[in-house]
Order: sequence, then structure tokens, then C-alpha cells
Amino acid sequence: MDKRNLLDDEMIALLESRDLNIRSLMDGMFGGKRRSAYYGTSMEFADFREYAPGDDIRRIDWNLYGRLDKLYLKLFTDERRQHHRIYIDCSASMAWGKPEKHLTALRLAALIGYLAVSGMDKVSWYALEGNGCLSVTDAVSSRDALFTGLERLGEVQCGGETDIEASVASSPLPGYHDGISFIISDLLTDSDWKSAVDWLLYKKQEVCVIQVLSRDEMAPALSGKLHLMDSEAETEDDSRNRRMNIGRQRMLAYAAAYEWLENDIKSFCNKRQVRFFSVPTDEKLSRMLFDKAIRSEMIQ
Repeated sequence: MDKRNLLDDEMIALLESRDLNIRSLMDGMFGGKRRSAYYGTSMEFADFREYAPGDDIRRIDWNLYGRLDKLYLKLFTDERRQHHRIYIDCSASMAWGKPEKHLTALRLAALIGYLAVSGMDKVSWYALEGNGCLSVTDAVSSRDALFTGLERLGEVQCGGETDIEASVASSPLPGYHDGISFIISDLLTDSDWKSAVDWLLYKKQEVCVIQVLSRDEMAPALSGKLHLMDSEAETEDDSRNRRMNIGRQRMLAYAAAYEWLENDIKSFCNKRQVRFFSVPTDEKLSRMLFDKAIRSEMIQ
């Protein structure tokens, strides 16, 4: 897989007028264009405050002094560069589906990375494998580095199991109040991914959860006697595999379980003001962008 599979020219053209939607004033590195919670030296006026001994007299508003006979300083917005982090579930289950969930996850990660760099921010991609959080490449902050990074991103593979909670918690540079943390996964896991979200929120990061599913997981068309193999099972006699006779009642039970799962995810995210959306793998990336990402307020 190469970078052209992750972001084509048509998608780049659609992204040119878009930006990541950062809800709160955050910290970050100097040199960006995001508003921070501090006052700084940009050209955009923010407020006044009374002069105090030791303040820079060059910031005194002399016109205001002429009207009020009192010294006030002009305050300007401080603009910072944010650092966004994208955590990609690389368990074996993500390699399932047509097209693979993994490919959709990587394309979404590339899309977010492009928006981050276009907004003069930095972006880091991490592959969640086992209990580990592996850096795909160094933090990217320029267009040239972005496309080099996309080549590395396209080489990421899936396999084994992933403990999302442990993997995210082992992030080498999780940040603190300096950007958005994205978790991209099918969320079909026994690991406690919710604790991973809470840990990132404890770090005062904004969090966005993106669920990637195959249509066959959302509404499978199965019937008869089948041997169902878990994608993360190591052998045919693994206890996670099942021999089942699937009829109408089992399919209704599956539909009810799927609805419960989606409602549980949405409820959890809503309570924590975490942005969430779910996408099927066969949906066009442009539709994911405009129908899901914008509606969930991930981008603007």
C-alpha cells in the first residue's frame, strides 16, 4: 500500500477548505495558528487590562489614555501549534472485511494528518499492538514530512490481539492539553477501551473515537449450520470459535446486541463530551468526510 491509496488528489482537493475543529483553548508549541488560553503577540486584539509597573510600555493604548486619563495595555491572542495524536487499533480483527477495516482506518488517519498539517499543527500516528503503542514515524509538521509519513503509515500491518487500554496508556508522548487524541478501532474488543478514553481526558486532551466496521458486522447475512472462526483465534479449536445453527431468532438477537453496543458507545461518549462516529468500510471516504466527520463536529 502506498500513499496514493491513502489520500488521492480528489480527497486532498476536498480537504483544502476544511480544518480540524478544536473546541477549547489549549496549550501548545509557539508558531502555530490555533488560539491558546494565553495572551500573546499575534496581530489579533483580545482585551484590555490596567497597566502595572514593569509592563511593556509599547503596549499602552495612548488613545484610550487620552479619553480616560488612565493607562491600559492592549492584549492580543496567543497562537500556538497543537499536537494531535492518532491511535490505530492494529489487532487481527481490523484486517477483516471487504475492504479491510484496517485500510479504512489508515485512510482516516491519513485524512486527519493532512488536516492537522494544513492547520500548521503537528500529528503523530501510533499503532496499537498487544500492550504496546508503536510510533509509526516522528511527529509530522510539514507537507514534505507528511507524505513521507504516509508511506510509513501505509506499511502498518495487523495481527494478534490489542489491549487498547494498556496500549494507549503506554503512549511515549501522550501530551497534556495540547491537541486532539483520536482512537480508531472497531471497538469489538474485550479490552477496556473506555478507560483509555478516560486516561486521555485526564491528560486534558480532546478525544474523538472513530469506529470502523464491515457491513457484514453491522448486518450479517448468515443462516444454517456454520463454524464461525474468531479473527484473533490462533487455532481451530480456540474457545472463541463457535459451531452454531443460525436461524431467524439468532439473527434477531444479534441485531439487538449490535444496537445495544452502539447505544452504549454513544451514551459513554456523550456523557464525556467525546466526539464519536461510526463508518462502514465500503463507504466512500468523501462521504465519511462530509456526512460523518463534519456532522460529528470533528472537522469544520
